[in-house]
Amino acid sequence: MYVLLARNAGFCAGVRKAVKIAEEAAREPGKWFSLGPLVHNDEVVNYFRQKGIETVDTLERIGEQPTGIIIRSHGTSPELIKQAWELGLEVRDATCVLVKKIHEIVTRLRGEDYDIVVFGDAKHPEVKGILGWCGQRASVVASADEVGDLPVMQKVALLSQTTKDEKEFQKVAGALSNKCRELKVFNTICSATRSRQEAARELCRKVDLMLVIGDLKSSNTRTLSKECQNTGVRTFQIQKASEIKPEWLDGVSKIGITAGASTPDWIIKEVLDRMTLYEEEKMLDEKQETSMETMQETSVETMQETSLESLEPEVKEETPANEESFAKLEAEMADFTTPNKGDVIKGKVIQVLDDEVMVDVGGKSEGIIPLREMSLQDIDSAKELVEVGDEIEVMVLKWDDDGTILLSKKKVDAKILLDELEESFKEGKVITGTVTGSVKGGLLVDVGIVAFLPASHVEDGYVKNLDEYINRELSFKIIEFNRNKRRGSQVVLSRKELVAEEKAKQKKQFWEEIEEGQVRKGRIKRLVDYGAFIDLGGYEGLLHVSEIAHTRIDQPSDVLQEGEEIDVYILALDREKERVSLSRKKLLKSPWEIVMEKFQEGDIIEGTVVRIAPFGAFVEIEAGVDGLVHISQLANHRVEKPEDVVQVNEKIKIKILSIDPEEKRIGLSLKEALNEMENQEVQNYMEKQEENE
Repeated sequence: MYVLLARNAGFCAGVRKAVKIAEEAAREPGKWFSLGPLVHNDEVVNYFRQKGIETVDTLERIGEQPTGIIIRSHGTSPELIKQAWELGLEVRDATCVLVKKIHEIVTRLRGEDYDIVVFGDAKHPEVKGILGWCGQRASVVASADEVGDLPVMQKVALLSQTTKDEKEFQKVAGALSNKCRELKVFNTICSATRSRQEAARELCRKVDLMLVIGDLKSSNTRTLSKECQNTGVRTFQIQKASEIKPEWLDGVSKIGITAGASTPDWIIKEVLDRMTLYEEEKMLDEKQETSMETMQETSVETMQETSLESLEPEVKEETPANEESFAKLEAEMADFTTPNKGDVIKGKVIQVLDDEVMVDVGGKSEGIIPLREMSLQDIDSAKELVEVGDEIEVMVLKWDDDGTILLSKKKVDAKILLDELEESFKEGKVITGTVTGSVKGGLLVDVGIVAFLPASHVEDGYVKNLDEYINRELSFKIIEFNRNKRRGSQVVLSRKELVAEEKAKQKKQFWEEIEEGQVRKGRIKRLVDYGAFIDLGGYEGLLHVSEIAHTRIDQPSDVLQEGEEIDVYILALDREKERVSLSRKKLLKSPWEIVMEKFQEGDIIEGTVVRIAPFGAFVEIEAGVDGLVHISQLANHRVEKPEDVVQVNEKIKIKILSIDPEEKRIGLSLKEALNEMENQEVQNYMEKQEENE
C-alpha cells in the first residue's frame, strides 16, 4: 500500500501567522484570550488552552485582569477592536493578510456608494467580520440561486469568503450581472485554497482512496472534501487518526492524504504514522496466516520458532521500503529550512493581482512580492510580467510580523543584470540602451538599470542640446562600474569612442564614394552667417549662402534650420584639403524657368512695383524676375512721371506684352491690362442685360 501526501496540505500562511502570534503571547506574562476559536480546529484550540489562552465568544466573557485579546485569523469588525481598546486591552491582530485586504476593499467601496454582495456562509466568522467593515450594509448569498432574492441595484461590488469554491463564485457573478447596471467583481478566494484544491484533484487521479484531514467546522476543509468527492474517488473526511476505520483500507493499494488550511502538522503526521502501522500489521497477519497453514503438523513450540524465523526475513525485506516511503512523507511534512534575508530562492506564482504577486516558495510557505519589487522598470500592474504557474527566482527581504515573507523579484533581476554589465565592462563590450531623460551634466540611460552618460561623452565633440537624444536607442561602452555604489550611478557610459570610430569609418567610405556632380541627402549640422555645414554621413560639406537659392539671401537661417534634411549637389571637391563645396540652388528651378512654365504673352497677372525709373516702373512678377512697364504703358493719357501713376511696393494688374528668355526681358503694360479689364466688365454687363430681357 502506497501513501501519497498532497502538496499544499496543512497550515496556510494565514493560519501559520495566527499560531505564531498566539505562541508569542503564550510565552509572555499575563492573561490572554482569543476572540472566537483561533482557527477552526479543536486540536489547535485545545493546544493553546493548555498554554493559558482561553477562547471567548464576546468581550463580556473575559475574566478579571485580562492582558489582551487575539483577533483570530478570520478577522473581526472594527467595532469589536475599538471596544477592546476602550477596555484597556492589548490587541494582537492575527487576521489573515487576504482577509485584511477584503476589509480594505469593502471600506473603499462603501465610500464609492456601491452595494456590496458577499458570497459565503452568513454564519461564518470571516463573513461576519467582513460585514462589520461594510457597516452591516451588505448582502450575503450562499449560492447563485439566492441572487434571485436580491433587489435590482445600480452599482454592485461582489466579493467572496476566502475559502469558497471558485466555480460557484463565477456562477454567482454571472447571476448578479443581471441584477444591476454596473458590477465590479473582486475574486478574493485565497490562492492557497485554490492551490490546495488543485493539488487534491490532481492526487485523486492517482489513488484509490482519499483521506481529507480537518475539523468538521472548517469551511475550507469541507470544500476540499467536496472537491475530492466530485472526482469520483472514495473520500472520507476525518479530524484525527483514531477515526480511520480498517475496513476503509481493504483492497486499497494507493491512498491519498490532504488536509485543510487549519489542520496542524502533528495531526497529519499521526495519520501518516497510522497508515504505516496498518501496513505493518497487515503484513504480519498475512505472514502469520501463511505460516500457520504450512506448519499445522509441527509442535506449538516448533511452529512458534519457525513462524518467527520465517517472518523475520520477510519483514526485513518489506521494512526498508516502508521506512523509505515514510521518511519521504516525513520530509514532506517537516518544516523546510527557513530562508534568511538575502537568500535567493525559487518559487511558483499562485496569485497575481495588480499591486502584488503571491509566490509559493515551498515548505507550505507563501511570500508576497509588492508591485514596487516586481521590476526594475516602472509598471502599472504585476499582470504585465507574470502569470499564475510561472516559476521565478526571488530574494527574501524580510519576514513580516504577521509571518508573511516579503520577497523581491527586482533585486534578483538587478543582480543578474549587474553581473552581465560587469562582464561587459571588464571585456569592453558594446551595450545598447535608451536615453530616458536629461539631468545636470548629462543624460540618464536605461540599460536595464539607470546609468549615467556625461555630456562630454555623448559625442566626440560639444553637444548644444542634450534633450534631442531623449527616447533614442544608442550604443555605449561602460567606462565606470561600481556595484556597491550607494550615491550616484553604479554604471557610467560613454559614446565618444564609438562615435569617433564610426565617423572614421564613414569618412573613409565617404571619400571612396564621393564624386563631383552627385546629389546627396544631408542634415544641416549648424548655420553660420556665410552658409550652412551639412552632415553628409561621415563628413561635413559647406553650402555657401550664395548657393542656397537663386535669389539673394541675407541670412541662411531665413531659409534653413538646423536638423533639417535637404538634398545638395556636390559642386566641388578638394581631396588634399578634404573640402566639399555644395549647392542647393543647382537642384532648384531658376526663376526664369518658373516664369516660362507659368506665364505666356497676353496673360494678365498681378505683380509688385519694386522700383521706379524716369522711363517707367519695374514690376516683380516672380521671385527674382522683374518686368518693365514703360512710361508709355502706364496709362491711356500722357504721363509726366511714373510715380504719378504707381508707387513702390504697390500691387498692380499688368498684361504681359513680350517675353525674351535669351535677353531675360519682359515687357509689361498697365494700360493694356486696365483696358482689357474694362472691356471685360462691359461685356459681362451686356451679357447680363440680354439674359434679363
